Amino acid sequence: MTILDKGFNSVLNVNLICAIYVRVSTDEQAKTGYSLQEQIATCHDRLLSLGLTNIQEYIDDGYSGEFLDRPALNRLRDDLRNKIVKVVLVYDPDRLSRNLTNQLLIADDIEKAQAQLMFITGDYDASPEGRMFFSIRGAISAFEKEKIRERSQRGKKSKAKSGKIVLNNHPYGFDWDAKNSTYIINDAQADVVRLIYNMSLNNYWGSTKIAMELSDRGILNHINKPFGAMHVHRILKSELYSGTAYSHQVTTKKISQYKTVKTNRPESEWISIEIPAIVTREEWETVQQIIAQNTALSSRNTKREYLVNGLVRCGVCKRGLVSSHMKSNGNNHYYFRCITKSSPQYMDKRSECNNRYIPVELVEDAVWNLFINIANGKENIGDHLESENIPDNLIEIQKLASKRNEIEGKQLEILKWYRTNMIKKEIADKEIQIIAKELMALNNTITSLQEAQKKIKQIPVISLDDVLKANTCEQKRKIIIQTGLKFYVSRIKKDLEIGLELN
Repeated sequence: MTILDKGFNSVLNVNLICAIYVRVSTDEQAKTGYSLQEQIATCHDRLLSLGLTNIQEYIDDGYSGEFLDRPALNRLRDDLRNKIVKVVLVYDPDRLSRNLTNQLLIADDIEKAQAQLMFITGDYDASPEGRMFFSIRGAISAFEKEKIRERSQRGKKSKAKSGKIVLNNHPYGFDWDAKNSTYIINDAQADVVRLIYNMSLNNYWGSTKIAMELSDRGILNHINKPFGAMHVHRILKSELYSGTAYSHQVTTKKISQYKTVKTNRPESEWISIEIPAIVTREEWETVQQIIAQNTALSSRNTKREYLVNGLVRCGVCKRGLVSSHMKSNGNNHYYFRCITKSSPQYMDKRSECNNRYIPVELVEDAVWNLFINIANGKENIGDHLESENIPDNLIEIQKLASKRNEIEGKQLEILKWYRTNMIKKEIADKEIQIIAKELMALNNTITSLQEAQKKIKQIPVISLDDVLKANTCEQKRKIIIQTGLKFYVSRIKKDLEIGLELN
C-alpha cells in the first residue's frame, strides 16, 4: 500500500504522526549543503503537497550518521514501536545513516510498524527489488564517506609534510599564524616559558615547586589563573618549545556517538614540523633528564628528607639500597638496606646479601664530609673511583699515533728511494699502496677512539664555595646530583665503606 492509496489519508488524520527526520553533522553542514533548514522546509512542502498535516519533526543537530545512538532517532524509533507513526519522510537515505547495515535496520523498524518510508530524493520500495536498490545506494553512500575520509587524511598528511600545522592546539607561548598555518612566538608568554625552564635548569625544581614560585610572583596563565603543576609539567615535557611540532602522533577512532578512542601511532609515522624555538634543544634535553632524575629520586612517600636517597647502591652485591624506618620507644630510626633483604623477586635468585642495615645519618654524614674534604683538597676524588669507572683511551691513542708516525716515515723513505732511482716505480707503487691501506685503518681506529674519549665524563669539580654555602638538605642534594656521582655503601663489620661511581 502506498501513501496515496484510497482511504489512507483518512486514517492518517486520526492522531497518527507524519514524521520528518532530519540530521546534519558539523562538518557535513559546511561541505555538502545539507542544512537543517533546507531539509525541514523541503520535507514540509512534500507532505503538505500530499495533503498530510499532522507533522512532527525529529531533528538531530550535530550527530554523525555512523551510529544509531542519536536522541531524535531514538525518539522516532520509540514512536514507531508504539505504532503512532504512519509516515517517515527523510531528505535522503544517508540522513538516516551512512552505514548500510544501520539503514536496513531503520527501514526494518519502519516496515514492522506498518509505516511508509519516503525520501525526497526518491521513493522507497519495500519489494525485494526496491530493497536491493536501497542497499546499493547505501553501499555507495558508505563508499563515498570512506573516500571523503581518505582524501581528508591524505590532505592533512600532505599539509603536515609541507611544514604546516594541521590543527591549532593553542599552546601557551605561541600565537597562531593563520595565513601560513604555523605558530609564532608570543613574546610575553615566551618569557614565562623561559623562566619555567630556567627554574628547572638552575634549581632542579619539579613542576609543583615551579608552579608555587610562579604563583608567589603573581604570574598568571593565558586565562588569568595561576599555573597548575600539570600545566607546568606539560610545558617542560613538550618538544614544541625546542622548535619541533609533530603531526600524526595519535590516531582517533570513533566507537560510538559520544566516545572516541585515541591510539598512539608508531614514532616512525610521526611527521615533524619546524617552528620557532623558545628554548634551545640542549636546554630541553637537559630538562628531560632533570625530570627523569627528579621522578626517580622523588621523596613524596618518605617520612623525612633524604640527602642521597636514590643515589646509593649496595657495596656488596651492587644492587639498590632502599630507605626504611623502624620505630623504637616512640622514636623513628631511619636505615638504608639492601633491596635483596626485602624484595620477594630476589628470594629464589640469590644467597642473602650480608650487607648490614646502615643508619641513614651515618651515610649522609660520611658522604657530605667526603665532599667537604674533596672541595678542601684534602682528598682526591679519583682515589674513590674504581679504575673501570674511568675508561681512558688516551694511552691507546698515543700508541697508535706513534705507530702512524713510523709508517708515515717509512712512506717518505720509499718516496726518497724512488726519486734517487734506488727502487723501481712498480715496487714503489706497490709499497705505497700497502702503506696507504695501513694508514687508513690506523686513522679510522684513532678517530673512533678520539670520539669515544670525548664522550667520557670528566671527573667532576666540587666547588668549595658551593659546599660551604649549602646549609639545607635541598641545597646539598643539588650539589651532589650536579656532580653526577653515585655511591656504593657497605658495612659488613663496623666500618662504613663508601665508593664513588660516575653516571
